[in-house]
Amino acid sequence: MTIALRLGSVLFGFVVGIGLPAAMAQTPAPFASPGRSAWTFDDPVWKAIDVATYTPEACAARPCPLVIVIHGAGRNAANSRDYWVEAADRYGVLIAAPRFEKERFSSRLFQQGNVRGEPDHSRWTFGVVERLFDAARAAGRAAGSSYRLFGHSAGGQFVHRMALLMPEARFSKAVVANAGYYTRPVDAAAAGGFAYPYSLGGTPATDTTLRVALGKQVTVMLGDRDTDAAHRELNRSPGAEDQGATRFARGQRFMADIRATAVRLGVPLQWREVVVPGVAHQQKRMAQAAAPELLGP
Repeated sequence: MTIALRLGSVLFGFVVGIGLPAAMAQTPAPFASPGRSAWTFDDPVWKAIDVATYTPEACAARPCPLVIVIHGAGRNAANSRDYWVEAADRYGVLIAAPRFEKERFSSRLFQQGNVRGEPDHSRWTFGVVERLFDAARAAGRAAGSSYRLFGHSAGGQFVHRMALLMPEARFSKAVVANAGYYTRPVDAAAAGGFAYPYSLGGTPATDTTLRVALGKQVTVMLGDRDTDAAHRELNRSPGAEDQGATRFARGQRFMADIRATAVRLGVPLQWREVVVPGVAHQQKRMAQAAAPELLGP
């Protein structure tokens, strides 16, 4: 009996011994060591958010600028992070890619930002990005008072809506790549009766907030071969189809709206349209094209 009890104690201690480090390994401090890692960010609103991270060797012992990468509809944050590893090493930046898993974050909560019907702006999903930046700064890892922001496909939807509806956000530059459809910077009446997420109709956006939004440095990048009207992930709702048959056409239509809105408001426009030749709906290649745009001078 004594031997059995001692053996049980030894086994219990062994399990605890390996269990505690394993649990701790799941939630390390952000960017604690060089290379790829994972961070569970305890967001005060949405609770545990898994974040795929990368820390270059050059940033191991000092704070570095932060790039936040928003994944697409596949919800693969690790892949989205990996597409930025080479740029992170080249430019000396940290990469953080939060994961908005489908089980908790429907399209309305993810790429539409939980804006529709939600008067409490703290519950807009865009706020996760701002609070993640605060956490990285509080940990002494993210340098500066701003971050860079990139989103591809559904992530591009997230990023451009955040830029339009949360112009106070602290990103210094943002790149929107190959979004599936857009929130046009007009009211529902001017958008053929389509309210949010197809236009700003039904949102708190005003001409005042739009003026601020259009002064942010945002680049809309369009692969000139992202022209498959039958793509399996292309949104074909009436509001999206009204913007064009393909992602490329919808992006061009959106930027025409952005330019017209800047003229109407009489403000200098900081948003740019960049066409990436030879690229279809390919996140890796768009990330490679976006790196100098986002991280260069």
